Amino acid sequence: MAEVTLAAANVRIAHHDKSANLRHFLELIDEAGAAGADVLVLPEMGLQGYADFAFGIGERGVAEQKQYYFREAEPIPGPATSAVAERAAHYGMIVQLGLAESALDGNLVFNSTALISADGVIGVYRKVHNQAEALFFGAGEQTPVFDTPVARVASLICYDLAFPELMRVFALRGATVALMSTAWPMKGTDPGTDYYGESMNLCARASAFFNRMWLVVSNHCETAAYSTGIDYWGHSQIVDPHGTVVSAADQEEGLVLHTADLAAEVLRARTESFFGVNLLADRRPQHYGAVSDRAHYVREA
Repeated sequence: MAEVTLAAANVRIAHHDKSANLRHFLELIDEAGAAGADVLVLPEMGLQGYADFAFGIGERGVAEQKQYYFREAEPIPGPATSAVAERAAHYGMIVQLGLAESALDGNLVFNSTALISADGVIGVYRKVHNQAEALFFGAGEQTPVFDTPVARVASLICYDLAFPELMRVFALRGATVALMSTAWPMKGTDPGTDYYGESMNLCARASAFFNRMWLVVSNHCETAAYSTGIDYWGHSQIVDPHGTVVSAADQEEGLVLHTADLAAEVLRARTESFFGVNLLADRRPQHYGAVSDRAHYVREA
């Protein structure tokens, strides 16, 4: 089978400057294209910039951000996805773009990703686990997978990674590559020992390992110019179906790339590595029913 080059961007996003971010993304597509990338993943809400959570409910800062997103959100397809598709066409590339999506005739904004090829939008994913963002964005209700020339792929966004059920659903629907756009923060000042950031690395490896899937993670990096002074974890990475990080960034801007026969490596992971067992085939879902509030062995009085 043909080899595929995966790429993830570690990017410092301009805060609430859509034009600057789009220009930068087109440059990154050129950079990835020159490196031979077939797939490029860009960060969560990368087009418009992520939200600032320094404000409380009812504060003016919240209203101003809501107004910004309503003004700057775009439909999918829309101007930004068209610009990305045009640039991607030069390289035959698939690009995942994170953006604020305008929906329901402009009455609702979603935290979304658009999967884009030279022919336009392949599909849209709306962040399902977005409870912390409810002030700004609606919650997604679908978990689609998309057939592409390189593989059947799925998209996820940031906090989605903390819920193993989602990646498992993608795997059971035949996806072998998951593309994750994120704005994952760090909490402390020492990147080497930061528990909040390291949690992303742990979740990424575990998700790829348990589902025998590729996972490509693109994150914001460096300090954002927000009033919170938040630092982003960076560490954009590519994890193979064995759960091994095969390429990763630190906290500087740049691309991480990895070339492999994606399908062959998935097959090897499901037939050879980890004792040769197939973690998907060996599932026993009849025993994974909903858990009741009372343990099954407790007798009712």
